[in-house]
Amino acid sequence: MRWAVLWMLAVGWATPAIAAPCPCTNAFVGTAQSFIAEGIARDAGTDRLFVASVATRRIVTIHDGHQRDFAHLPDGYSPLGIALSGDTLWVTAATLPQGSGHDGPSALIALDKAEGHVRHVYPVPDKGKAALNDLAFAPGGTVYASDSLSGALYRLPPGASALMRLDARLKSPQGMAVSADGKSLLVVDYSLGLVKLDLADTTVTPLQIPDGVNVKGLDGLARLPDGSFLASQNGLSKPRILRLSFSGDWSQLLSFDVIAADDSAVADPSLVMADASGAYVVGVSQWASFGNGPATIHALQPWRIVKLALSAAR
Repeated sequence: MRWAVLWMLAVGWATPAIAAPCPCTNAFVGTAQSFIAEGIARDAGTDRLFVASVATRRIVTIHDGHQRDFAHLPDGYSPLGIALSGDTLWVTAATLPQGSGHDGPSALIALDKAEGHVRHVYPVPDKGKAALNDLAFAPGGTVYASDSLSGALYRLPPGASALMRLDARLKSPQGMAVSADGKSLLVVDYSLGLVKLDLADTTVTPLQIPDGVNVKGLDGLARLPDGSFLASQNGLSKPRILRLSFSGDWSQLLSFDVIAADDSAVADPSLVMADASGAYVVGVSQWASFGNGPATIHALQPWRIVKLALSAAR
């Protein structure tokens, strides 16, 4: 979640980025009004893109170049990560200063994919501040959600009535992916970098990273059709979009390719997504224009979704 980036720059995680023009086209360019685009999902059946707006506490759809309201979240929640599974749009949501004007509770919310009606709200059970910010699905249907504030991870098995906290605590977990056998969780953490969580015993193991490679400040993570991963790295002074590949057991990072850096199309990225139709990035989210509240501290730029031409980037 981008609101933590200013803190990270303050502790010196900003590193120079070599310019790499974005191999991308605009999928949609919004307005320069307050929006803060965070999560993105695509419905293959209707070719609709879903985009989560933190500032307006709603989810919109994009189809044939037109933006339409899809759902307004209840109880002051702002949507963050969003993902489709079957006929449900799953949403990690939090009460945030940039949305409701104050900090508050957090929840995993299930919405009807067709109409946007709220089917169920699963609040974070633990006391204290929380901000569920991203999610991933296991092969059997279990939903995993990361809490960037407390460092906790939660799961919701099929048929469960409440979130269950895993017995593992990270620093600031962001994007995730579940292994094909459902036994491991790959997590990008702002402070720790890339880690692997064994879901049986909740052991957390940092990945082996080549010397000189900076994997801190990663935010979005999405698996590509070829098994590699798309990632956004916005914890740098000049954000970049990456393509990562790992060993089969997710113990080490094998390749680290910069797809785009120091490019206005992805100057303020948040989350990413990929499916058979291609790879998408929230390239300009508007997070950089906000401080710790609903008021802007820098001029707003039009929020932007870009589609990547990955074949040209390799």
